[in-house]
Amino acid sequence: MKRALKILLWAFIGSITLLVLLWINIARWTPIVAAYFLPPSVSLSLTEPRLNNKQLFIEQVTLNSGNCHWVELNNVRLSLFPLHAKINNLNVSLNCPNESNIDNNEAVTPINIIELIDSIPLFSLVIDNVNIQPWSNYQGSLWLYKNEKLPLKVQYRGENLTLTSSITENYQLIINDFAILLPDQKQKIELAGDLQLPLMTDQMPENGVLETQFRLTGIEKFFQAKLQWQHNEGILTLVDVDNAKELLHLPWSLSAESLNITQGIWQWQDAGIPIQGGITLQIDNWNNSLSNMVISGRLNMLTQAKKGKANLVLTLPPSQFNLLNTDITFSLNGQVKYDDMVLDINLPARLTGQLISPAVTFLPSSLLRAYGRVSPTLVLQEARLPLAGTSLGAEGISGRLQAILKIKEQYWGAFAIHLDGNANKFTPDNGKWFWNYWGNAKLPSLDAQWDIKGRGSWQGTLLTLNSLTTGFDQIKYGLLAMSSPRLILTKPLQWQRDENKANFNGSLQLTSNKMQFGEYSYLPKITVSADIKGKSPANFQLKGDLSTKEVGPIIIFGRWDGERLRGEARWPEQSVTAFQTLIPEDLGIELRRGKLFSQAAFSMTPNDGFIAGGHWRVENTSMWLKDGELNGLDFVLPWRLKNSTWTLGEKSSVKLRIKQLTNLFELSDITADLMGTYPPSEIKPLELSNVGFKMLGGEVNLDLLRWPQHDAAIIKLHQIELSQLFTILKVSQFAVSGKVNGELPFYLNNPEWIVKGGWMENNGSLTLRLDTQFVESIKKDNISAGSAISWLQYLEIQRSRTDVNVTNLGLLTMKTILEGFNSQEKKKREVHLNYQQEENIFQLWRSLRFGSSLEEWLEKNL
Repeated sequence: MKRALKILLWAFIGSITLLVLLWINIARWTPIVAAYFLPPSVSLSLTEPRLNNKQLFIEQVTLNSGNCHWVELNNVRLSLFPLHAKINNLNVSLNCPNESNIDNNEAVTPINIIELIDSIPLFSLVIDNVNIQPWSNYQGSLWLYKNEKLPLKVQYRGENLTLTSSITENYQLIINDFAILLPDQKQKIELAGDLQLPLMTDQMPENGVLETQFRLTGIEKFFQAKLQWQHNEGILTLVDVDNAKELLHLPWSLSAESLNITQGIWQWQDAGIPIQGGITLQIDNWNNSLSNMVISGRLNMLTQAKKGKANLVLTLPPSQFNLLNTDITFSLNGQVKYDDMVLDINLPARLTGQLISPAVTFLPSSLLRAYGRVSPTLVLQEARLPLAGTSLGAEGISGRLQAILKIKEQYWGAFAIHLDGNANKFTPDNGKWFWNYWGNAKLPSLDAQWDIKGRGSWQGTLLTLNSLTTGFDQIKYGLLAMSSPRLILTKPLQWQRDENKANFNGSLQLTSNKMQFGEYSYLPKITVSADIKGKSPANFQLKGDLSTKEVGPIIIFGRWDGERLRGEARWPEQSVTAFQTLIPEDLGIELRRGKLFSQAAFSMTPNDGFIAGGHWRVENTSMWLKDGELNGLDFVLPWRLKNSTWTLGEKSSVKLRIKQLTNLFELSDITADLMGTYPPSEIKPLELSNVGFKMLGGEVNLDLLRWPQHDAAIIKLHQIELSQLFTILKVSQFAVSGKVNGELPFYLNNPEWIVKGGWMENNGSLTLRLDTQFVESIKKDNISAGSAISWLQYLEIQRSRTDVNVTNLGLLTMKTILEGFNSQEKKKREVHLNYQQEENIFQLWRSLRFGSSLEEWLEKNL
């Protein structure tokens, strides 16, 4: 008995000693023992444990994967009665390499979920801070516990993630609340529901309901999704909470071999575009690996617009998904209709490559085609995008890329543009795309035929137009016309789209055989050169010059802001002879000398058309006229052009000053002011004022000439010397001296008269002298007539009045009354003479001018 007690005592002392030694060296042997249960690359380390207030305290426990801290626990407190654990911090780094030797292909033995839950003892676990990298935004605190009333409950509270869930006594998993704020800090998803836990891990829950709520901030809509099932059938629905409208309804059934969605429907409406359709999907071998699953299905979309209904169908034949080498053929066929537009789609395609980054290759006959009315004034006759052989991947588009565009605009006309090129991993501002383009148009608004061709490229953020040639057979816009204008690039046009180094530059040249202003004024062959500098095609400045053989260079500055082209042009001071072609030939004017200066500003928009304004200044100019000569011309012309209407003298009148004009009569000190619009109208008439000149020793003035004319313009004659008039008229039978005044009411558009009710009266005494030979010849033929005519041979006229009328055919009618006496007769008998004459002044003018015209022609040409 003593021997047995001694052995028992020594065994107890040995056990106590062994336990003490194990406790003292627990930090050394625990990692060695744990190594048998951990993967080879994972090791355990911990600090020396100690007892504190009946709790086991370990300052740090770490699982290392190589040199990386995979899992780290700080300030661990463990008590056994009751079982409770408190951890201050749990840090997990999922970025650590984990080279586990577990065979992924090894079959995993299913676990009995019920037995697992029942085997968990009563416990509680509190972790103050859980931080899992790289999801540090979702750190928070964790409570996990099990007691007699509740088999298992978990709570998680963080700023961006909350969860409350429990497992009931009848093994029902209840998610009381789950809310997560997505990384963009805008989308929040909420989930709640319950489901019956299955017996084994390889089985689906027999029944359950899961509900989630979330808001799409991009379109500000609130949605509710619900998944419910009973045994092997269920329904997935999505509801627009704001409109109480079901957007998605997917009935599904599950068997041992396949998952089927049949008669699924969906609908959507955004921006006033209602669309709807159906879904059919089948997944065979759903419970196998992803590579062994076979997926097939059909999805369609119905649209309705002005041109009727349309149906677009996506068809996926039975296909296997291979994560590393996908090879799936599908097709998208049908139409989409919106408003007055139609989109035809025929896209047979193949999906290849890795499933996480696949590429879509479009097969032969792939085509996108659109047509319809874009706006009340613009019709898209056809837009074709052939895609056969083109591939689309995560890196962009590769292969042949071409497009054909035909449009018709109500005002500008019909256009046809072709684009054909080759792309290599191209997306906007990435990859490369080289292309050629050509096209033509018929523009009724300009009465022109247009053509264009060239080539370019888009490499990275640099868009380059390497060549361009475009032009018209002619341009006619209002009073402006151009003959065969052509535009070419003299330096490639480049657009750097990177905002940090945005740049847009190039050089252009425009040529035209002739630029016509109105019917008779023109400039001969012109050349316009321009340099473009800016940040983009919607923001650039233009500097150029226009020149002809004689004119220029005319300096041009412009700016385009994306909506309006604005600019100004300045003609430097030069001889007026360079602008001879601007004067209509039928005017018979030939410029001799003088200086001209002009400047103008202009703008052009699709709505307002071409608007321009400026002024001309002519100084000390001389010219040959058809019937005379002009010297000392000074002319200032402020003008504005809009909608083919010229506004002359908008702020200050057009001013004309001429020192001398030699015609049938010699005129000097000529003045005239002009203001109004051309063509004139009742609202905006053309008004000629301040007209005056010196002629025949006197003055002639015009008060106001308005066009359209309502009242006669009064031409006033003041102290006109008759002796000079009759000298110019070269009348040899008689001579008249003295001065007269008068008024001639002048009409421009009267159906009968040019002058109506005009008169002239003497200003002082007049003298009439008859040629002696003329008087003697009358006496010789008729004695009584000779006696009477002798009274008129030298007649001093005290009163004279002539009434003048001129019809619009040029018929001049003059009725003259003369009262006077012959001072050379012994008896001063009074003479009362009534005289009337009719003559066509147009014929008279031509006969009087023949001799002078011959003299001027000889002077000018010899």
